[in-house]
Amino acid sequence: MTRRAATLLLAAYLALVAIATAAVHAATDRASSQLREIGHGQIRFAGAGPERWALRFRRQRRVANTLRTELGARLDRIVWLVTAFECVHGYEGAWNANTGNGYAGGLQFGPAEWQRYGGTYAPTADTATPAQQIAAAIGYHAAAGFYPWPNTARMCGLLR
Repeated sequence: MTRRAATLLLAAYLALVAIATAAVHAATDRASSQLREIGHGQIRFAGAGPERWALRFRRQRRVANTLRTELGARLDRIVWLVTAFECVHGYEGAWNANTGNGYAGGLQFGPAEWQRYGGTYAPTADTATPAQQIAAAIGYHAAAGFYPWPNTARMCGLLR
């Protein structure tokens, strides 16, 4: 996997973690502003004592840790798929390939497959960036596995 792809994936992971953490904190802040009343030298909890606040905090921390673990597992899967498609690309040709055989790009997308899985990125696969082609291939893989690339996937050890 290239250094750039790893950097992009790490940035995506960090963004997801930041969004999830912000959502948990926003929910906590909203709930605490409604129930906490600051009195004369002490904090009174309107409707919930300190023990219940501690339970809520532990529950939210468990949810955040579970989410962080799940995002990490999904990121590992994405990194594996990017590496697999870089191997497939090694046998398919240049990222801007348009040989006239009906297939284009570094992963040799047909026009119908590109419109379905990558049409929002560029009009044809050979005009899309490598990252966009890999993103489209990951979407295509979710629907069909590695079978659209039977020979090259076998060469990479992805199919038997």
